[in-house]
Amino acid sequence: MATKKKKSKTSMSQQIAGMATMGLPAPVQKVAASKWGSKILLIAVPILVASGIISISFTGGLPTVNVNHERAAAVGRDLSAEAYKAAERVRDYGESGYR
Repeated sequence: MATKKKKSKTSMSQQIAGMATMGLPAPVQKVAASKWGSKILLIAVPILVASGIISISFTGGLPTVNVNHERAAAVGRDLSAEAYKAAERVRDYGESGYR
């Protein structure tokens, strides 16, 4: 006989993500409320809000999310410049003979 698979207990982050995505389509809710999706959502959204890439406003009691594409492009350029500088530092450190 086949036994039913036990449903795992949902974590607090999964419950919060499930409530936050209540008005979204079912596939999005399923990913956001998954074990890893909820953690990524709870880490990434505050970072994106703090960096100014997304803004959340409430109109009539419903949240609306706005994406600032110009700010996202600027942050992307800054990150790639920092990554290039870090790679140069690592390369210089390796060439200096320290190992």
